[in-house]
Amino acid sequence: MSRPFDVVVWGASGFTGRLVAEHLVRDYSNGKSKVNWALAGRSKAKLEQIRDELSETYGNKDIKNVPILTFDANDQASIEAVVSQTKAVVSTAGPFTLIGTPLVDAAVKCGTHYADITGETTWVKKMIDKHHDTATKKNVRIVNCCGYDSIPFDMATYMMSNYIKTKLNIGGKNKKLSKVINVVGSSRGGVSGGTIASGLHIFSELSKSKAARDEASNVYSLSPNQGDDKEFWGTAWNEELKTYLGPFIMQAANAKIVHRSNYFLDYGPHFHYQEAIAAPSWMAAKAIDLGTKAIVLLMSQVLFHPLLKKMLPKQGEGPSRDMMLNGYYNHKVVGYVEEGDEVGDKKKKKGSVLIGKVADKHRDGGYWGTSRMLLEAGLCMALQGDELNADEECQKGGVLTPASAMGKHLLERLRRAGMEYEVTEVVEV
Repeated sequence: MSRPFDVVVWGASGFTGRLVAEHLVRDYSNGKSKVNWALAGRSKAKLEQIRDELSETYGNKDIKNVPILTFDANDQASIEAVVSQTKAVVSTAGPFTLIGTPLVDAAVKCGTHYADITGETTWVKKMIDKHHDTATKKNVRIVNCCGYDSIPFDMATYMMSNYIKTKLNIGGKNKKLSKVINVVGSSRGGVSGGTIASGLHIFSELSKSKAARDEASNVYSLSPNQGDDKEFWGTAWNEELKTYLGPFIMQAANAKIVHRSNYFLDYGPHFHYQEAIAAPSWMAAKAIDLGTKAIVLLMSQVLFHPLLKKMLPKQGEGPSRDMMLNGYYNHKVVGYVEEGDEVGDKKKKKGSVLIGKVADKHRDGGYWGTSRMLLEAGLCMALQGDELNADEECQKGGVLTPASAMGKHLLERLRRAGMEYEVTEVVEV
């Protein structure tokens, strides 16, 4: 595409949008790494203030020349006028169910690649139904869930599958993933008002419809392929990691994204997926289980939403800068490998077990980390289009997942940005 901008930050005056802009100022505004970017939002004054503050913070006067693009949220033509100027648009403006659709409509119409940080999978399903076929025909990549929901989990699973293909399937061997468990370990971070607002809106919508609740509990709701996999609730012992497990609330979004990736990338014919939080004892795992269920129950009661909104951070508010820049997360990943001439044959012997890690030692997952993940996804589509199109594994267009849209190319960008994705051990069983 011949357009003036590589990437436009949509919703740059919001809490996470500003962080995306800061990453661009820090790492993509000088030398060989320089990209052409712009800020987009409804208020020119707010965007100018953010631009000037970032210019002063980093001592870069050139930042004052970064273009500002404004739009009228009630005028689709003005949205399209912004979107048509960039190769990729990255959006942090939610709740996406309420305000996200016009931007996706514009991206598909204008042939602009798109990435966001939503975790609202009921809305993602609507975007798939509305736009997947057209985006596929137009070779436009629409990629949802490019923040902590769900890149670390989606890309960790892809990493395991890719390792099998490139390291284990040598000499014509037929090996596939039978199961992946993503286990959340120690972390430090906070929560913003925008995330809370999106979460409350999701539960508000679910309260109106049993069909919506059934869809939300189906890990295959975003995938044409179906199976017998379910979310993990309760407690368990994992022998490979020697740890107890309790449920992880974000599996509600992440599992759906991972299964959609499996639909495109064929991890295995009997692939199962699980997420959990590591616990030092059964009692601790049980406490995680009960606490998580209590949070879900509380948020599902719409009656309590006004009280929660008063008690919790408001939209535009978020964790402290120290919390974000000195935050971190550590995940362990276990991949179970089937092997044999006919994968899935009940008579086959057990295969290998892969142990891996996904971590960021210098960023919290939810904000400083999420904003970087989103940016790398947008830049991957904007700057590496030829590589993506030449890669048979990457989908050329459609409403996609991070793994199915960008595969190893995004994985390498995340690594270069300082995030750890590594298979550390292969155990034969």
